[in-house]
Amino acid sequence: MKIALLHYSFWPEWGGVENMVRDQANMLARAGHEVRVLTGSGQTVDEDYEVMVMPELAPDFELNRLVRAVLDRGQSDQNFSQYRSVLVDAFAGALAGFEVLIAHNVLTMHFNLALTQALHDIAPNGKIVAWTHDLTATNSDYALPNPTKPPWNLMRTACADVTYVATSDFRAKELKNTLKLKTEPIVIPNVVDPARLFALTPEMVESLISLEIPWHDFVFLLPARLMIRKNIEMAIEVVKKLKEQKRNPLLLITGAKVTNSPASMHYGEFLRKSLPDDLKSTIVYVSDFFDVKDETMRDLYLLSDCLLFPSRQEGFGLPILEAALHRMPVLCNDIPAYRALEGEGSFLLDDLAKLPEAITWLEALPTFRQQRRCRRLFDPTVVYHKFYEPFLAPFHPPKTL
Repeated sequence: MKIALLHYSFWPEWGGVENMVRDQANMLARAGHEVRVLTGSGQTVDEDYEVMVMPELAPDFELNRLVRAVLDRGQSDQNFSQYRSVLVDAFAGALAGFEVLIAHNVLTMHFNLALTQALHDIAPNGKIVAWTHDLTATNSDYALPNPTKPPWNLMRTACADVTYVATSDFRAKELKNTLKLKTEPIVIPNVVDPARLFALTPEMVESLISLEIPWHDFVFLLPARLMIRKNIEMAIEVVKKLKEQKRNPLLLITGAKVTNSPASMHYGEFLRKSLPDDLKSTIVYVSDFFDVKDETMRDLYLLSDCLLFPSRQEGFGLPILEAALHRMPVLCNDIPAYRALEGEGSFLLDDLAKLPEAITWLEALPTFRQQRRCRRLFDPTVVYHKFYEPFLAPFHPPKTL
């Protein structure tokens, strides 16, 4: 589909809705849609969608400035109607060929009432979605001068030709009661895109999607070269036992070979050849796909939720400290080097018989549960398949705006 997104401002201006629009644009583009962001202020990002800055929406556009000055005094004049007409004409070009316009907050916030009215004007000619994060009418921070008179009454006026979406059940209830909607608003939660939030490298963005990280119960990280003392086979056994319990783990092993070391080469071959077929999509040697650099390690720590480090012998064990600084719980062997940070953030797993106790400990940690719940509920891939696919389906066959 060809989908347009609209908000007053966009990146690099930072704010909740600006970030949400960017994440939504990325999510829709990755799903194969053609996306255009319409905004009054912002700039193009190096991402797979178009950003169109419309001068008519800019805060310093003369008619916009004149209308705001008049409305702020509780008055209205011919500038409002003129600006409204200019906007209707501007959207005729900006939306040509597009099947749906998702307007973020514009129909329920008063920051550009001529824009709100213009969307009411063009709504019967196409498909407009009022994506509602906030409502002026229920926000005590705002006091409209003449809330029952035009154009301020738009904040309590529903448009019969618009589909209303709310980002939470609470907002949906406010929206229905305030605008006296005849049908229930559709509730679609926000997404949080790790690619934007963590500024992931392109390689890791691709990995994030292909590894289906949101659906895993555990994402373990083992940052180690292929050396026998790293005891990687124990980590593999951990994953195997969890799979036997019908859990869905993922183990990310950096897995670089040690240069000029036949033992490292043979160890790597042994690990791969002994790996059961049903674990080959669950245990990933990152170095098989791209070089592990500093930025790659940063991304791996950010995307994983537990360090699994079963080495039999270490002089210090730097990953234990790195995991701590990433607020990551640790499952590690019981060796002297690992006791430096022994405490609530780590579990000494020296025997697989302790694995049930270790998993109970891990799943009792609030930060672990919160991270897993967040990715299961609000990751873009999850939200798209659960909410956006059924939501967008009725907009077919295409009907251009």
